[in-house]
Amino acid sequence: CYGFHILQCARAPRRDMGIKVREPWQGYVCSAVGSSVADFVCTPLDVVKVRMQLSQSGVVGEIYKGPVHCTSTIFRNEGPGGLYKGLSPALLRACTYGSARIGFYEPIKQLFAGKTASDQLPLGLKMVAGIGSGGLASFIFSPVDLVKVRMQGDKEGKRYPRLFPAFASIVRSEGLSGMYRGASATVGRAATCGMVELVTYDEFKKLLINSALWPYEDSLPTHFAASLAAGFLSTVASAPIDLVKSRMMNQPVDAAGKPRLYQSPLQCFLTTLRSEGVLGLYAGFGPNYLRLGPHTVLVFVVIEQVRHGMNWAV
Repeated sequence: CYGFHILQCARAPRRDMGIKVREPWQGYVCSAVGSSVADFVCTPLDVVKVRMQLSQSGVVGEIYKGPVHCTSTIFRNEGPGGLYKGLSPALLRACTYGSARIGFYEPIKQLFAGKTASDQLPLGLKMVAGIGSGGLASFIFSPVDLVKVRMQGDKEGKRYPRLFPAFASIVRSEGLSGMYRGASATVGRAATCGMVELVTYDEFKKLLINSALWPYEDSLPTHFAASLAAGFLSTVASAPIDLVKSRMMNQPVDAAGKPRLYQSPLQCFLTTLRSEGVLGLYAGFGPNYLRLGPHTVLVFVVIEQVRHGMNWAV
């Protein structure tokens, strides 16, 4: 099979069914490319999701009736560029966190598997590998995520107008620990997403390839179907954590750099639950899935195209 396998290659000797590559660095490159493409396309949806999550908290000062109203309000008040706020940290995050969270997954699986094939690992160990890859990558690159969320929540564009000065501004006003504000919620979300998204993609892809009713083998339809399932389940599992993360990261601070609204992710969670009910924990779920569904599909489809097109798949 030559070039990028757009539909289906001729039947070939069986490969591992995960997203393994010949060399570890190739996995990071594939993941960075896939995450960057997905983040660029989905940034407007991410902005709408963040604004809706902050809508009832008093952080942004606006109440949105739904995703369409939120989108039209941003477009009317801030112009088209308002829907791309936070793009620069989003792309930086894609090349760092996005690369690591998927790039770590197969090496951790192989570490557990030892000399056996990593795709033969039991489901429980794959889940541990997903938690480890997502959580570790998120903790390392949490400051990048913090800046991204704050720039997306800054409707005036005056608080953090540029990427790298934003890092310096946060350190000056809140100290080095301010760069990790909301990190526990961020790591919790990333670990949950890693466990659900990566393992669902892994298992669903394996199920489809092994099914006599699915004729497409390791090809685009398989990657699309597996990533669609992964995106939906990941959104359901991570939505409450994602909301807490956005509110923790965007809340105002006092002169000493201490948060004014929530002292911990647990307090934020309970406050939201008491004041807005269970559905409040899923504020922004629509735009969240509209973003995470296509985002997950783009990430994995691009990864697989690069992986197979460069002949890095094993």
